[in-house]
Amino acid sequence: MLVDWQRLDEWLKRLYAPSQPPLMSKDTKVQLQLSQLYLLDRPAREAEKIVERVQNEATSEYVALASHTQAILQTAGIALGDLPATTAKAMADMSAIASDLGLSDMRIESFERAVAEATMAGFKRERQLEAIRTQAADISRQTRASQERQARLRQLLEERKAAAPIEEQKTREWLRNADIITQKSSEYKQRLAETEAETNKLQVSQRGLEYAQISQLNAAVGALRILVQEKQRMNDGYAALPPDISLAHLKLEEAKQALEQLRIECENAAAAAFSSGSGSGSGSGSGK
Repeated sequence: MLVDWQRLDEWLKRLYAPSQPPLMSKDTKVQLQLSQLYLLDRPAREAEKIVERVQNEATSEYVALASHTQAILQTAGIALGDLPATTAKAMADMSAIASDLGLSDMRIESFERAVAEATMAGFKRERQLEAIRTQAADISRQTRASQERQARLRQLLEERKAAAPIEEQKTREWLRNADIITQKSSEYKQRLAETEAETNKLQVSQRGLEYAQISQLNAAVGALRILVQEKQRMNDGYAALPPDISLAHLKLEEAKQALEQLRIECENAAAAAFSSGSGSGSGSGSGK
């Protein structure tokens, strides 16, 4: 990482102060080397500042403690040098405690009040800590539940990916079968239309058909029309096959069987109609 020359120059001036930094060429190689030294020196400078600040704070605390102790002793009319060593140490310890508690004197009531306040504050912190522990436990449970859900979703996704080729193949098969059914339905409709057209062409006077024969033929044609309409509805419902592959396969087999039955019925009806028409025509011709 290259440091710009402006910062490097300022750093060199502080480093060599009160003297001037040496002259040097400002090429990329020198800039890179100085940048490395600058980046190494900066943490050391920061650490030095921190140490200096801590030392200053400690010195200030000791000075304040000494002043506080001296003030208390002066108020009591006691000179620290006149006290025995153990008493002086006890006084110094009590003064340190009073300073830590923020007391302005060392009366028993002040210590008791400060201890009670510190105890209450400790209870309050303990409750806060317990609430934090409870929240941390809740977050941990929620995290585990979320991880379990993610694992299940990943498993479902992998299963879906594995089953995708099979489902695509089944879908293509259903589409092909639907096309076949549509084609066969169109063929049967065309045959039915041809049968109806042929029936309309038959003239009673030319064929000599009796009323019962015409009624029978019309009934057969009407039955064919109803069957074709029913099979068309079946074909229309083919697109709504259930998503379950096994059930869809059974429905598909039923549709195939119904289609085959329809084909046989159409062929039989057409054969019967043409046979009846041809026989009546022959009889009329013989009568003539």
